[in-house]
Amino acid sequence: MKQFEDLRIVEIAGSAAGAYTAKMFADHGATVIKVEPLDGDPLRTEGEPWTLPNGDVVGTTWAYLNTSKQSIFVDQNDHAGLVSLLVEADAVIESSSPEPLISRVDIANNMRLVSARISPFGSSGPYSNYRSNLFTDEAIGGQLYPNGEPSREPIRRPGLHMAYQAGTHGFIGTMAALRVQDLTGRGQIVEISHFEGSATLHQHTTTMWTHGAHILKREGNRQPGSWHPVGVYPCSDGYVQLSLASGVKLMDFLTLAGLTEISEDPRFKDDYARGAHKDEFDEAFIPWLMEHTAEEIIAIGRSVFAPVGPVPTMLQLLDDPQLSFREYWREINGSPPLQIPRGPFWISDRDPDPRPPSTSDESISWSDFSDVHAGKHEALPADGPLEGIRILDLTRVWAGPWAGRMLGDLGADVISIEAIFNRGPRDVPDSAAFVSHLYPENEIGERPWNRFGGFNKLHRNRRSVTLNFRDERGRGLFAELVAEADIVIENFSPRVMPQLGFDFEQLKILNPSIIYAAMPGYGSTGPDSERTALGPLIEAGAGLSSMMGYLDTGPYRSGIAWPDPVAGMNSVSALLIALRDREADPNHAGRSIEIAMIEAMGSFVGEELLGAQVRGGNRERMGNRDPFNAPQGLYPCAGDDRWIAISVTSNEEWRALATLADLDSELTALTREDRHARHEELDTLIANYTRSFSPHSLMARLQAAGIIAAVVSDARDLVEDRQLAERDFWAELPHPDVGLRRYPGNAIRLELTPVTYRRTAPTLGQHNSEILGGELGMDSETLETLRRDGVIGEIPPSD
Repeated sequence: MKQFEDLRIVEIAGSAAGAYTAKMFADHGATVIKVEPLDGDPLRTEGEPWTLPNGDVVGTTWAYLNTSKQSIFVDQNDHAGLVSLLVEADAVIESSSPEPLISRVDIANNMRLVSARISPFGSSGPYSNYRSNLFTDEAIGGQLYPNGEPSREPIRRPGLHMAYQAGTHGFIGTMAALRVQDLTGRGQIVEISHFEGSATLHQHTTTMWTHGAHILKREGNRQPGSWHPVGVYPCSDGYVQLSLASGVKLMDFLTLAGLTEISEDPRFKDDYARGAHKDEFDEAFIPWLMEHTAEEIIAIGRSVFAPVGPVPTMLQLLDDPQLSFREYWREINGSPPLQIPRGPFWISDRDPDPRPPSTSDESISWSDFSDVHAGKHEALPADGPLEGIRILDLTRVWAGPWAGRMLGDLGADVISIEAIFNRGPRDVPDSAAFVSHLYPENEIGERPWNRFGGFNKLHRNRRSVTLNFRDERGRGLFAELVAEADIVIENFSPRVMPQLGFDFEQLKILNPSIIYAAMPGYGSTGPDSERTALGPLIEAGAGLSSMMGYLDTGPYRSGIAWPDPVAGMNSVSALLIALRDREADPNHAGRSIEIAMIEAMGSFVGEELLGAQVRGGNRERMGNRDPFNAPQGLYPCAGDDRWIAISVTSNEEWRALATLADLDSELTALTREDRHARHEELDTLIANYTRSFSPHSLMARLQAAGIIAAVVSDARDLVEDRQLAERDFWAELPHPDVGLRRYPGNAIRLELTPVTYRRTAPTLGQHNSEILGGELGMDSETLETLRRDGVIGEIPPSD
């Protein structure tokens, strides 16, 4: 198998998503040639003007997306030149947005080539010819609807997040296909749809609908659902982020803050009661916050290990002590020199090194052609590209389980190692079903620990083993499993695995080839290494919340905790690089990986960090508006809380919209500058037009007129969407405790070795006998002794 740095990747200039896929290859050492048209990549001016070392002036967004690459300029009609470049390449990346992708690559003439194709909706289905930009991607993918105030229109996340998620999916898919290429000598098409990528990155949105017929709604700066307080709160000198969803952490915080009257109030006695009385809780709590500074509040949180943190701007983030300690920032040469994120993860013996983009006026030829046609020509793996790889998954909650699900979908044998109490207690109050909406038909049922939709959605394609690590026999069984595994992945705090005797050095003694992936919130070193981390806290800490909000408000949080899936995607990316490194290593030596959630999230705001340094500060909060496209916004449709996203990107589109809305000739003739100046007036006129349509019918009407528009999808829209249905997006597997349920599928479509849905989510400890008995050789009597002693089990404790 080729070493990662020997990979040869061609990127044909297209969208930000494709550029990000190629950036992930380039920054980690692969050779990436970017093919631009003779007049340059149309995205070259995106962002703030910045001068490269060679004197070229480019936009900071383009610079961030194209670090470590070398560009060549090729006539788009020069098909022979492109073919000659691809003959020696391992993979080619094509992308398009807002237009549908028209591929320039015919892999029939190069059966070994991996061809990654990234577009808004994919190459098939009723939306395949629709146009969509990142704003409408976020709307139709359901990521926009839960953000903002319930009495106002939803608001978008600022930045390129839909491009980054599609680009990261593109990297994962391309790496998976390259693995198959190495094993069999065969290439294949890898297709990524922005829409499907967005739809698969929800935590509870669609599950609340399929289990409890509940639509997750906006709650302002609060966490939708039963978890409270989780959000951006005001304080005496600005804002602070609280992620005190756990009753234990909250009560410790309230006690130290001297707020016993709140902690003893029966309305707030537990998580579910507090979730039902959010207004009352905030009314009692906010006056105290307004009497204290962010620093004072954070200090109390840290003293009791409660997740409380700052809401920094982009420039303040550059001074973050934790990120500075971990040397997260790298200086990139140019005028002026800028600080840039090192990368979303760290792999032993592989330090990412983002460098300024470069260009060449000469034709490019690869330096070594000797092993291009290497390959064993084995049979294609039936379960997916990772067939034969065994993973021990100790992760919990969302980020880690998402990574495990992706690895399982790609064919790996994933064994979830669970504590017997991992899924909660044996007895759950009936109120939990009605507050969470995550139990089938809002009923707890006889075995609630196996019926929780939040767990089952994330745990298909796994087997479950329960082990009590407090007992030396449980630790011994885990050690035996490590000896036969390829990967161990965990998202504990950094102190846990060393305390258990299973840090990387100890794991290597058990298995010298083991790959160990840790997913700490802030990293395993530095002053914040022991801080408790949750997605909303990381989102604020990485600067996203400071940029998000309405035109007339302060910072906001997302309705969906975005850093969790961001960390999950990057964990899979890192593991695929580490697997390649290990298998290319003659010694088959193990690797250590660290995916700090704050660093993964920092890489998803990289273009804003560069832009802020050139501007001297954050961009003004713009709500749903755009610096270039106008008008752009969400407009009401017929029905309760129904919206359509519209983004006008040209004068032609504006004339088409003005004609449909029956606006007068003076308004129809407005230029882009005029439309920006009169945005509020135009918003009112457009809203008067859109109110009489259903969002789906209006989307079709506007798209037919060439206007970028999309439904602002809620949970039901996603589950019933005809594009997702026609492309068989959903994974539906029968489960013994919940029956047949619809869960998000996988956004990566591999032509020859597709993802597979082989197993439904396991019941607790379902495979104890199969794995501990059948594979480790323990007899039934020994297994029963372990059950009796609480080392393993299939039923959680009663308290």
